[in-house]
Amino acid sequence: MTWLAENIMSVVLLAVVALIVFFIVRSKIRAKKSGGCGCGCSGCSGCSCGAGKDKK
Repeated sequence: MTWLAENIMSVVLLAVVALIVFFIVRSKIRAKKSGGCGCGCSGCSGCSCGAGKDKK
């Protein structure tokens, strides 16, 4: 219990960073599922994700 009391700020900071990473990954996955690229663009022609390339 004393370890937690001594390191509470580190634990809180780690939790906040983990939440931020979780929400970023979730938004990327949702964008990819909705047909977007995941990088924020709408599938421009120079995009590396392939959303803007012609499919044959």
